[in-house]
Amino acid sequence: MIEQYDDLYSKLYEGNIAECFSFLDERLSSDGHTAEYWHWRALTHVRAGQFHQALEICFRLSRQSATFAFHLHCLCDVCVHLGLKEVALAAIELFTQKPGTAPIVAHLWRVYGWHYLGDDDAVMNLSADGIDEHSAFVVGHHQARSTMRRDGIAHGVAAMQRYWSSHESRRVLFPHLDLTDYWAGERALPARLDVRLIASGFGDMVNWARYLCALEAMGVQVSYDTNLLRLAMPESERAELARAMYAAGFQSPSGDRMMWTDPFSLFSSLFPVLGYAPSHRYIEPADPSSVDAIIDEIRQRARGRRCVGVFWSSCESANNFANRSLCLPDLAPLFDHSGDVYWVVMQRGFERRRWLNDPRSADLDRFTTLDLNLNLGQSAAIIDRLDAFVGNDGGLSHFAGALGKRCYMLLNQVAEWRYERDPTSTPWYPGMRLVRARELGGWDGVVGTVQQLLHADA
Repeated sequence: MIEQYDDLYSKLYEGNIAECFSFLDERLSSDGHTAEYWHWRALTHVRAGQFHQALEICFRLSRQSATFAFHLHCLCDVCVHLGLKEVALAAIELFTQKPGTAPIVAHLWRVYGWHYLGDDDAVMNLSADGIDEHSAFVVGHHQARSTMRRDGIAHGVAAMQRYWSSHESRRVLFPHLDLTDYWAGERALPARLDVRLIASGFGDMVNWARYLCALEAMGVQVSYDTNLLRLAMPESERAELARAMYAAGFQSPSGDRMMWTDPFSLFSSLFPVLGYAPSHRYIEPADPSSVDAIIDEIRQRARGRRCVGVFWSSCESANNFANRSLCLPDLAPLFDHSGDVYWVVMQRGFERRRWLNDPRSADLDRFTTLDLNLNLGQSAAIIDRLDAFVGNDGGLSHFAGALGKRCYMLLNQVAEWRYERDPTSTPWYPGMRLVRARELGGWDGVVGTVQQLLHADA
């Protein structure tokens, strides 16, 4: 039951959109005069895939509110999804030029919005002169991300380390963290290293678990969520990574010191030494036998057809939602004309509810929809036993890539920096085909290309 606005977060992620709208309807008479209320209403429309309604609210907030600005995240989200870059840029400038907008606030919203909308040149031309320490680090790490997206990871990773993963950046950006035993790439390696998710997600953990294999090869005892995966890089590759680390001055651990780190620190510390550390398959499912019965049922229903997992809409992310998520109607050509493919639907959140209300979901001759009680580790085990996977930029696609599965990742034209500029491939995952929109919000072209690729790869 929703009793306060903070309760909306979890309900939106779970896909309980009707319950969220009901709560907001009840609050309209008392709170409808506040910008905060309409911001929540816009977010709920976004989660429901009602992008134009959300955009209308964001426009109204931009015009009428003297100082409120949090809706700009939502506005950029929607505009990136719909391909309305110039509209979002104009809304950002409208806000930054309001008399009540402090110069530093205008500066930060420009860097947030411009980076989000893919205007990397503008982000990199922003000056950090005359701003406070915290804001300088915010600008610095956004400029690092824009550099990596525009010019390649090698050109921006040092700045990423300085402005996001270093001890100093963590002190400034995350003042609540105890950094006493924080590892940020020091050459003297600790005996034990615990990986925590700090401002990162499961996809980050899976993507950069390859660096844990290198640390293990150096003699570090690493600890991570073993309910999700097991490290499985071949010994020959581990030895090669260890040789590179020794050559860069890393020292084998001595003593029994315990430290902690996070996926982004692993990446920014070790990419300059190990690069992409390529491996076709460097993890194994944590408990592969836990899904035997599920896979048997899927294969029986498929009757020899290719079994392909699909996940199209991120439902856990607090932001960056619409720009990396499709809606069920976008997938109609894929589902209706997929030839010999048997689909295994792994979707959660509101899009799962929408799918279950679609008549196609009851067609067990063409679709299996996985139960919600499956955990992330079991989902990874299922992906490992399928023939291929189609997914957006989220944790399950990273699992597919790390397991060496044939994978098709659905990307908007403006995608995250880790995919750089190559439109079709990524050195992170040799078995992954990037399917990137030719223009912002061009999801029809993305789905059409995946349809063609599945047919060609049959």
